[in-house]
Amino acid sequence: MLARVMTMATVLVFGLTGCIVNVNSAGRDDFDYHKQTQLTLDAQSLETLVADTGAGSLKIVGDASVEQITLDADIYGFDGAEPELTLTRSGNKAKLVANFDAFHRASFSNGKSPYIDLLVKVPAGIKLDIHDGSGSIVIRGVQADMEIEDGSGAIEIDGGHKLTIDDGSGSITLTNVAGGIQVKDGSGSLTIASVQGDVEIDDGSGAIEVRGVQGKVTIDDGSGGIRVVDTQGLHIIDAGSGSLSFDNIQGQVSID
Repeated sequence: MLARVMTMATVLVFGLTGCIVNVNSAGRDDFDYHKQTQLTLDAQSLETLVADTGAGSLKIVGDASVEQITLDADIYGFDGAEPELTLTRSGNKAKLVANFDAFHRASFSNGKSPYIDLLVKVPAGIKLDIHDGSGSIVIRGVQADMEIEDGSGAIEIDGGHKLTIDDGSGSITLTNVAGGIQVKDGSGSLTIASVQGDVEIDDGSGAIEVRGVQGKVTIDDGSGGIRVVDTQGLHIIDAGSGSLSFDNIQGQVSID
């Protein structure tokens, strides 16, 4: 029975920090390999998770009961193109790197390039500083400040305190935020709801919908419809092209 199991998956263990499982030899979408990796890091005294991630999805789940950071990675790649995947401590910061180098990304210009899907579990109170290339980002259960710089792909955040987001393209959904929000967005729809602080939006194109903000909403928009409901003030610097509607604004409304 043991021999049968080992023919299906080869397991390599690296100290106490993680393991790699070679799931098969021809991974999804005709990649040469698909590897599953888990890394862990003691979160004691850590204040911030700094993540530098390339292509692939990124999901971060905050949990007040956990005492370590756990990373589960699904790696899809080609022979001769090994990823950089690390989770290390530097002072009070955890540093996560998950990427293939630029040479290997450029080598597969036929529509396929290697990528890494990540699931990261963290203490709920840890701050996030994320630099992401492409692929969706989903964050739930984290109650601290977040800074996100993203190239492309949808962003969905439920929770957080102060959010600062610089996004290239892809839809953005932000809900149940305990502090304020600053968003600079290139293209894609933007939905914001249930925010305790102020909201500032600098948007290129795409529909904007904002609801339930306890502070003031400021919008500078290029194109796309704007809908704002139930806030404590509204300042439209530029509505661009597209419809503009608002309702139940408790404070001052100004349109430049």
